[in-house]
Amino acid sequence: MGMLAVTELKQWVYCQRIVYYHQVMPGAGQATYKMKEGALAQDMIESLEMRRTLKEYRMEGASRQFGLWLSDEGLGLSGKVDLLLRRGDAAAVVDFKLTSGGVGENHRMQLAGYAMLVEATMGVAVPVTFLFRIPDNEVFAVPVDEELRGKVRAAVVAIRRLKETEELPEATEVRGRCIECEYANYCGDVW
Repeated sequence: MGMLAVTELKQWVYCQRIVYYHQVMPGAGQATYKMKEGALAQDMIESLEMRRTLKEYRMEGASRQFGLWLSDEGLGLSGKVDLLLRRGDAAAVVDFKLTSGGVGENHRMQLAGYAMLVEATMGVAVPVTFLFRIPDNEVFAVPVDEELRGKVRAAVVAIRRLKETEELPEATEVRGRCIECEYANYCGDVW
C-alpha cells in the first residue's frame, strides 16, 4: 500500500478529512500562509540550533542530525526528522513547530511516529521526544510510552483502511481549525 508520511499521524488526530484529501485527492489543497511561514522559520531555527547547548534535551554530548529522512516497511511509515540527537544507544527526536499553543495529541502522535521510525531503522531507544516551539524557544518533553505507540499503530491501520474505502470521514468537531485549513473549500457540509 505504500508508505504513510509520519505527518499524517498528526493530521489524523487534528482532522481526519485532511488525511482523506491527502490520500484520496493528492495535490488538491493550497498551502496556507502559516504553512509557508513555518517552513521559513524552521530553516532559520536550524542554523540557531547548532549554537544551543543540549542541556534542555538532557542529551549533552549527543551528535545532531538535521533533516534526516527515514522509512520502514514494517511500520509502513516514512518521514523527515527535524533533528535527531544521538548518544550511544539512545536518541531523542526534536520537532520544530511554529505555534503558540502547547503540545496537543496531534503533536504527540507525530513525535511518537518519528520515535518509532528511528528505533526501527537505527536500532536505538527513543523513550522521549521534544517539541521545540519556535516563537518563544520553549522546549516540551514528550515521553513515548506503549499506549502512545499503540495509538500510532492503530492510526496507521485506520488510515490504510480509509485509503482503501475512500470514505469521507466526519469533519473535526473543533470548527476553529477549519478557518485556516488548506482544504476549506472542499468541506461544503462545514460551511
